[in-house]
Amino acid sequence: MQVILLKDVSGVGQRGVIKNVMDGYALNFLIPRGLAEHATPKKIAEHEAWKKAVEESRKKREQEVAAIRTQLDGSRVTILIAANKLGKLYQHVTPEAITGQIKKELDITIPPDAISFTEPLRKVGESTVHVRLGKSSAELKIRVKGGTST
Repeated sequence: MQVILLKDVSGVGQRGVIKNVMDGYALNFLIPRGLAEHATPKKIAEHEAWKKAVEESRKKREQEVAAIRTQLDGSRVTILIAANKLGKLYQHVTPEAITGQIKKELDITIPPDAISFTEPLRKVGESTVHVRLGKSSAELKIRVKGGTST
């Protein structure tokens, strides 16, 4: 019997795959548990349309990520933070602060967990951080400006 897998099934296949399985296995295990559905010609046509829509959506998202990566790569963002006269910061620069400044200066929304540091930002000056965007990444310059605290 041909079935369309609705979820990943160990030893059978991944979600979205059309597989031939034993009738008893499909009727007594896969279909009742919502892991698969019977692959009728109508369902196969719907499945193919769904796969095409998912692929188009994936390509669109990849283009958006590439545009964001191009915009971010080599850009510079300035963060103002309290520092002493020697340039040491009173608090560390967080990924949330960086993403907030990216949103403010470049109008790009990035999740904080996409930011990774090559080294902690502890002093006034310029550093580079990596922004992971899907399978690629961009390098962003962070200029930390400090002021004396009162």
